[in-house]
Amino acid sequence: MADTTTQTPLLTLLSVLSTSIHTIEAELKAGNMPTFTLEPQWHPLDSLDAVPAPRLHEARRVAMASANMIKALVQDVGTAMIDMSTQALDQSAYILTADIGLVDVFKTDEEKRTGLHIEEMVARLPEGKKVLPQKLARCLRLLSTEHWWIEPAPDVFAPLRWALLNATGSPSWAWADPVAYGSLVASTAMIEQMTDPATLEDDTVEVAPLVRGLHSMGKTHIKDFWDWFMHEPERLTRFAQSMEGHGYMSLPGIKADYPWDALPPNTTFVDVGAGQGTVSLHVLKKVYDNSPGFKVVLQDRAQHLDTGKKYWTIQFPKAMEDGRVEFEPHDFFEANPRKEPNSVYFLRYIMHDWRDEFAIKILKGIRASCHPTSRVLIADCVMREALPSEPSDTPLETVLQSIDNNAPYKPIKAPYPIPQNGGFASKSAHQCDILMNNLLNALERTADNFRIIIQASGFKLNRIYPTRGSTSILELFPILPQEGVSHTTL
Repeated sequence: MADTTTQTPLLTLLSVLSTSIHTIEAELKAGNMPTFTLEPQWHPLDSLDAVPAPRLHEARRVAMASANMIKALVQDVGTAMIDMSTQALDQSAYILTADIGLVDVFKTDEEKRTGLHIEEMVARLPEGKKVLPQKLARCLRLLSTEHWWIEPAPDVFAPLRWALLNATGSPSWAWADPVAYGSLVASTAMIEQMTDPATLEDDTVEVAPLVRGLHSMGKTHIKDFWDWFMHEPERLTRFAQSMEGHGYMSLPGIKADYPWDALPPNTTFVDVGAGQGTVSLHVLKKVYDNSPGFKVVLQDRAQHLDTGKKYWTIQFPKAMEDGRVEFEPHDFFEANPRKEPNSVYFLRYIMHDWRDEFAIKILKGIRASCHPTSRVLIADCVMREALPSEPSDTPLETVLQSIDNNAPYKPIKAPYPIPQNGGFASKSAHQCDILMNNLLNALERTADNFRIIIQASGFKLNRIYPTRGSTSILELFPILPQEGVSHTTL
């Protein structure tokens, strides 16, 4: 990479982007995979069963961050202001296409490639979901600026790769409502909630921005995010399904970057707040043959477990037949009923739903039952500050090529001038942080935030495993009477 002390920021970023793109192409070729395109078909790396090689993963992050920073440098005042101030419009158009099932009107691959006239698209929509053609066309043109749709001829539209996320019934489609919709409702009340003296220091879920937003819509009977689901149970079903969609952000890395095979062969994997148990299913598949004593216990509300039983019956019937998965109703604010040795209590995206008081209560419920040989795994975002990076004497190409694709994953430092947290490549984690605030008055935590709740719960933080995704895995062991708090390794 060229000397960053004499180059302009634009030229430095161009070099960073070029190096990362060449690395991506080389890694795809080495893995016998096609290059990335926007064609309306999934890339092999889009699968929940796929994880990019460490070098490819890091190059993709650098490419996203540098390309976005170039945009920030070259855009004019008007586009910068409008882009930031109207992003809710992109979100509304996205939710609309999911709600009406727009991708489903394309019946063949040929139609997806060549497109349909907007009048034909609307004609194919089911009753109750039809919209005015020209208004829909305007929404699709907006989404085309983010490369979700394309207009190959006037008023003819075709879905691109990311539009397939909204295929009706898919886990990613379920994400649009309630999560994206709830985010939109909550965003309208976020400023009022954060500046209202009556709620300024109130971090209870009952005063979260979502509640204020729903009340402004006349739904004053709703007490909080979870109560919203109790009143509108169809949203609860979709929420459980959407957590599989959220898996696209975390599951491949969770499977690949924690040493599951090193767990004792008689491990009881207790998935606390499991939903339908998507992650547990994939972890069990990974160790199924080599660890015949490894079993899974899914703990959640009864209605989530009913969904889970159907999901596992379809996705992993052998585990059901072999008795290696159990479904156990449990309130995670109570002492955990599982006390077996070598238990692994797994909490994915549970801690970020709750402020410290309740997060500590959840962990204490596990600590009350935790055998000395057991451990807790918290799969959550570990936030980093957006500090500036420093120029390095080591060229980016050298850094990327030094990554051993066969070694345990370890992220590289963000190259100058990308911020230390990875810039745009970490935006989804920061979006989730504000999403947790708006829906639940909760948060994504830094490592120091986690240490506070972990130590207060009777555990010690042994290690943080970064993964090839937005999630890290924090490994906790119980503090025994004769022990103190040990140093954390990364």
